[in-house]
Amino acid sequence: MIEQIEKQEMVREIMKHKLLYGAISLVIVVLVSVIILALIKKIINKFLEGSLVKKSSVNTNKIHTISRVLYSIIRVLIIFIAITMVLDIFGINTSTLIATAGVGGVAIALGTQTIIADFIKGILIILDDKIRVGEWIKVAGIEGEVEALDFRITKIRDFNGSLHIIPNSEITSVQNFNRGLMISEATFSVSYDTSLDQVKEMVKKISDEIAGKEKYKKAFKKKFEIYEIKDLNEFSYKVRITAKVKNGMQWEISRQIREMIKYEMEKRKIKSSLVECKQ
Repeated sequence: MIEQIEKQEMVREIMKHKLLYGAISLVIVVLVSVIILALIKKIINKFLEGSLVKKSSVNTNKIHTISRVLYSIIRVLIIFIAITMVLDIFGINTSTLIATAGVGGVAIALGTQTIIADFIKGILIILDDKIRVGEWIKVAGIEGEVEALDFRITKIRDFNGSLHIIPNSEITSVQNFNRGLMISEATFSVSYDTSLDQVKEMVKKISDEIAGKEKYKKAFKKKFEIYEIKDLNEFSYKVRITAKVKNGMQWEISRQIREMIKYEMEKRKIKSSLVECKQ
C-alpha cells in the first residue's frame, strides 16, 4: 500500500516537472519566434530605407510589395515550425499531423486552383512591373486607369467611369499607354483645291503654336508633321499628322490639335470637300 502511494507521488512529481518543462519550453519557443520575426521585419525595413533602394531605379511600390510577400512567407514558415516544436515537446506525434496537413493541403489546392493562379499571376505582374496604379492600360478587353492592384485582382476604371474587377489569372497580355513616348495624332480632310504646300504650312503653324504653350512645352519630343496622305476620295484627300509626346498627354494634345486645325481651316477658308465649295 505504501509502495503504491509512493509510486503515485513519484508520478505526480514527474508530471509536475513535465508540465513545468513543457510550459517553460512553450514560452521559450514563442519568445524566440517573436524575436526572430521582429528581427526579420527590422532587417527588411532597414533595407527598404537604405540608400541602395533609394538610389535604385526600381519602383518603390514594387519593392514594398515584394518585401511584404517575403515577410508573409517567412512568418508562415516560422509559425509552422514553432507549432511543430511545441507539439513535439508535449509528446504529440507531428509526423502524422504533417502527413494529414499535406493531404488536406492537396485537397484545398485542387478546390482553389483559380485563386492560387490569381495569386501567383499577381506576384508575377508586380515582380515584372507590368502595370502600376494610375497608369492607363488595356487588359482582358478592358481599357482604363488602374485604380488598384493586389495579389488576386486588378481594378480598372474605364473612360465612362465603370469599375472593372479583373482576376489576375485573366491578364495574359498588357497594352500600357504610360511607358515611354506616345504618338499623338489627328486626321482631317481638305478639298483638292487646297495645295499640299498650304496644308504643310498650316500644320507647321499650329504645331509651333501648341508646342509653344506653357502647358505643353515639356510634353513634346517631336512636333506635329504630316505623316501620310491617308485617303484620296472623290472630292477631298485625307491628311494624317503625328507628334511624339510625353506619355499620358497624347489624348489631351490630340483633342487640342483638332480644335486648332478646325479654327485654322475656318480662318484660311479651307474647305474639307469640293462639294462644300460648290454650295
